[in-house]
Amino acid sequence: MLIKDFLKKYWWRYSIGILFLIVVDIIQIYIPKQIGNIVDVLEIPNFQMNDIKKLILGIIFLAFGLVIGRFLWRIFIIGAARLFQFKTINKMFDHIIELDQNFYDKWRTGDLMTRFTSDTNQIERLMGPAVIMLVDTLFMSIFTIIAMGNFVNWKLTFLAIIPLPLIAIISLFFGKVIHKKFTQLQEDTSELSNITEESVAGVDVIKLYSNKKTMEDIFNKRSKRYYDSYISLIRIWGLMFPLVMLLGAMATLFVFFFGGKMVIMNDITLGQFIMTNQYVGMLIWPMMAFGFLINNIQRGRASLKRINNVLEQKSLINEPEMRQMEFTGNYQIKDLNFNYPENERKVLKNINMNIKQGDMIAFVGRVGSGKSTVAKLMAKIYPVDKGKIIIDDKDINDINGKSIRDHVSYVPQDNFLFSMTIRENISFSNKKLEPKAENYAKMASVHGDILNIENGYETVVGERGVTLSGGQRQRVSIARALAKKSEIIILDDCLSAVDTETEEAIIKNLRKEIKNKTIIVISHRLKAVKDSDKIYVFEDGQIIEEGNHNQLMDKKSVYHSMYMKQLIEDKLGEEYNG
Repeated sequence: MLIKDFLKKYWWRYSIGILFLIVVDIIQIYIPKQIGNIVDVLEIPNFQMNDIKKLILGIIFLAFGLVIGRFLWRIFIIGAARLFQFKTINKMFDHIIELDQNFYDKWRTGDLMTRFTSDTNQIERLMGPAVIMLVDTLFMSIFTIIAMGNFVNWKLTFLAIIPLPLIAIISLFFGKVIHKKFTQLQEDTSELSNITEESVAGVDVIKLYSNKKTMEDIFNKRSKRYYDSYISLIRIWGLMFPLVMLLGAMATLFVFFFGGKMVIMNDITLGQFIMTNQYVGMLIWPMMAFGFLINNIQRGRASLKRINNVLEQKSLINEPEMRQMEFTGNYQIKDLNFNYPENERKVLKNINMNIKQGDMIAFVGRVGSGKSTVAKLMAKIYPVDKGKIIIDDKDINDINGKSIRDHVSYVPQDNFLFSMTIRENISFSNKKLEPKAENYAKMASVHGDILNIENGYETVVGERGVTLSGGQRQRVSIARALAKKSEIIILDDCLSAVDTETEEAIIKNLRKEIKNKTIIVISHRLKAVKDSDKIYVFEDGQIIEEGNHNQLMDKKSVYHSMYMKQLIEDKLGEEYNG
């Protein structure tokens, strides 16, 4: 469908390009005839120089036509192939950016990058060079055989082309093997891309653990697998193309053997013999092109299958149409159970909660207790059963996910910053907010840190924000969320890199600065969230306690125990540092 849809729209580009390609093929047929005529004229005892000049001018004229024709068919055919590659890349990107989180949980970055680069390059060759080879193989072969028969001798023509059909048979045989080998090569390329991306992204961990040897061993294994796959493919090429050249050389030998006799017997002229030899040389290319064509088709098919595999991925969330909605952010969660796609273990069990506009809500509990999962479901990152999450009296399944996320600012645990300036990162949701970036940085308590950096707000952060400290990255991410001006702000343990007092101060400042906004804070530090309107205590995917700080302390249960333990730890830490 990918190719079919493109050809429906841009068939005219290929039509014009193929027309000029056929014209070029016809022009090439007449050049050997002109050369043969020159040789025959030179054999005449009293030849006229004017006749030679006319023939030479004819060759120059034909060569000029070749230049123009080749330029035009390249513009139309190769240009169309590049356009196809461009549109395919954009289509893949537009498709995957709309898929739900489950897709990104399953697919690896290196695998996707290989499909965006290596595989799209292969389908560009399928849509460009392969088309040229197909036309050349078909028309050049027919035109050349007809020219040899009409301009020289049909008997010599049939004798000369005897070895050539074997080229097509060999190409078809090797084509199937090439398809299988190339598919494996692309898979191994993806694996190599994955380990390379992971090694570069995790280079700090590798160095800190002084475990370079382990990563080298893993990388070398993947690299060796890629090398072996490529060598295996090269062996097939290395066998296929010499065989093609051998058969082409046999055709030339046939011309010398049979054609030489015909010249001696005066059945053909010397000029016709030279003409025939050139025509056979011209026939070898289409036969070789057939081999290249099979190679490109098989490679292109393998890559097209891999690209279609991406485009066929479906979102698990069936999104309704986008509609304008008054979003206040009142959430009602009823008996919510949840397990991640393709995983049967329940991570949430019978969750019930009410979140009202303007409230500050805290989710606390051990790591892996389900806090972040609830937050992600509130932003419709994963699908839930009908009737389990209600937003402003509407079922979450009846609201388009983008409509929800337009009103929700989610700051995840892994604070991702783009390789752009700090100002651009903060105003990511809206470029018009760039002049006001400082205001949001102040609200996130990171303004002073930014001013202490050499280029301030114009500092270009490294990949994933590595040039900033962990705490700075987290606070810049919060500033970015505030700049979005959403009705709900979710802070998912995003201040873990700052101390408890700083986290508490930032949260208090946020509540003061952004009024009538709902703030959901996920934190392990109970002191930082003790002023929340409501605190939900999670354990093993369940809410085991809920209430404000005082209510939970009065219960003297899990929350009370956690809070007192953290107070003791903080006190011991102060004494130790003192």
